[in-house]
Amino acid sequence: MTQIRRQTGKMGEDLACAFLEKLNYIIIERNFYSRLGEIDIVARSGEYLIFCEVKTRSENQSLHPTASITAKKIKKMRQLGLLYMQKKHLHQLQPRFDVIAIQLSPHQSPQIEHFINAL
Repeated sequence: MTQIRRQTGKMGEDLACAFLEKLNYIIIERNFYSRLGEIDIVARSGEYLIFCEVKTRSENQSLHPTASITAKKIKKMRQLGLLYMQKKHLHQLQPRFDVIAIQLSPHQSPQIEHFINAL
């Protein structure tokens, strides 16, 4: 992954966390890594434990950020979420898998879309 892509991804995750916090979500963890992969954001809202996949694209990319989410990615996110719940002993919460799509533009504010229970 190039340095620019890493910076874009980090910026998107920062924006996503700020967006979720404005909605009164509690950010529990960012960038949870395991042998299976990574969860961008783990948050809580009420009885839900929310696993967020953040997809960020810059202005010069024509595809919507969510276009890169494949069936394989969905399966991996679900496995990671269950693993996270087991490791952290959070079985009392209802898991939910959200996607936050962010489109960046140097000429306007970032466009943020939140897809609840998307995966």
